[in-house]
Amino acid sequence: MLSRVIMVLAIVAAASGAHANEYGSATAAELTERAKSAVEAGQGGELLAIMKEMQRRRMFFFEGDEVLCRREPPKVGVLAKPGFNYGTARTAYQTFNKAQRVEDQDCTCPQAARSFQEFSVQFLGVTPERMTEAHMAKLREYNQDRKNTVADAYRTFRNTSCREEY
Repeated sequence: MLSRVIMVLAIVAAASGAHANEYGSATAAELTERAKSAVEAGQGGELLAIMKEMQRRRMFFFEGDEVLCRREPPKVGVLAKPGFNYGTARTAYQTFNKAQRVEDQDCTCPQAARSFQEFSVQFLGVTPERMTEAHMAKLREYNQDRKNTVADAYRTFRNTSCREEY
């Protein structure tokens, strides 16, 4: 009995591995349709392979921790001053993370990539509390140079790889 279970599991694993490359290039809508077909046909191995691809892309219920997706810059130092510094920093943070999501082909929300603290240290070399107006100028320049192109690339990526197309 145990040997039969092991054999069935080995066959399922081999079948799901055979489909992995096929599913890697499928759109979100194609994956969804294939999952529905696999369920209707009782094809557990194929469904498992599809679900693994959906999990790799962080689609649907695999999307990730909602708390990470709502991360914002802290309102400290120059970010707490009246004016546009907070919005500038927030836009640069989101743009930087969106660019990484496109590069990594990862459907998880952009803010899950890193905290604002990590972004600030990585991009500017300082913590948010130590940011100066010179750092804000660097963020403004970054936004002017990349915000629109990254937003377009990210939208295209999300629409083709991460969302249902119904």
